Amino acid sequence: MLMGHLSRTASDRTRISFVDSGGTPGPVRVRLRNFARAVATCLGPVPAHTVFHLNQASNVSTWRKLVLVSALRMRNRPYILHIHGGKFDEFLEGLNPVARRVVSNMLQNASGIIVLGNYWRDYIARVAGVDDEKFHVVPNAVPGPSQVPKDRGTPVVLFSGQLTRRKGVVELLRAWAMVPEDLRSRLVLAGDLNDPDGEISRLLEVTPDIETTGWIGPEGIAEQLAEASVLVLPSYGENLPMSLLDGMAWGLAPVVTNVGAVGEVVEDGKSGWVIPTGDPETLARVLENLLRDSERRLSLGRAARRRWEERYQIDRYRQRLDQVYAEVLRKGR
Repeated sequence: MLMGHLSRTASDRTRISFVDSGGTPGPVRVRLRNFARAVATCLGPVPAHTVFHLNQASNVSTWRKLVLVSALRMRNRPYILHIHGGKFDEFLEGLNPVARRVVSNMLQNASGIIVLGNYWRDYIARVAGVDDEKFHVVPNAVPGPSQVPKDRGTPVVLFSGQLTRRKGVVELLRAWAMVPEDLRSRLVLAGDLNDPDGEISRLLEVTPDIETTGWIGPEGIAEQLAEASVLVLPSYGENLPMSLLDGMAWGLAPVVTNVGAVGEVVEDGKSGWVIPTGDPETLARVLENLLRDSERRLSLGRAARRRWEERYQIDRYRQRLDQVYAEVLRKGR
């Protein structure tokens, strides 16, 4: 999603070419063919002053990037690793000692490492032994509407993301049932269901005033954002979710847990509420307060929108990347 937004930006300093390394969903043969092309790109001729920017998550994504990095190191070409997976910490800690050394070596030899927040910089520096000077903290960014709706009517609470335990959906449904009936308007769950043990499905059947959409594309998400007043994301683990930034861009009041870089984006009590993980009682109390107090709800939404305008707009993101590329090339001389 971020690369799609980035592809629609412009710069007079850099030109970006996008190469699919096999991570895009599709038939295996197509993904293998794309991966082979990516390897060939790493080994083949490129213009002078080229920096390779590799987007890296966990598991298979890391091993694919390891092959690409090996090709780049054979040609002595600078590469940046952009760590964006929300489970990258779990992935690293779950590796056996040999595999962890291999991944750490890939990180240590990068010309630069882009992380989405200070949490991830500190974590990777400590676990993988990467020098501080390698890191560039560049949070995600999104486009947004030029103006947000001024009167959304009855407040709607929106959750946007996959419906899983890790995303805190169990706690969200339990909290929603605790909100007083006269305040409980509508909770929209926008995302596909991943519920191996059936607990979320059971709660969906008994929790009132809920709407589920299943997976919806960008246009559908925009429609939901335009109607909602509160964005809720009670996750157990994140890097920096795009859904949070989308909600801020649309002027929604965020209610989030302090995981990954989320707590660096939302200022508790100023541009949203930051609550503990796994705490449906606190979540219910915060939602009740926001549904009861329209001025507080609107104030937090306006503050979230201003914070997006100042820090998380996609055009500003492109400018920051240009600075990172220039710094990497300068150090490589």
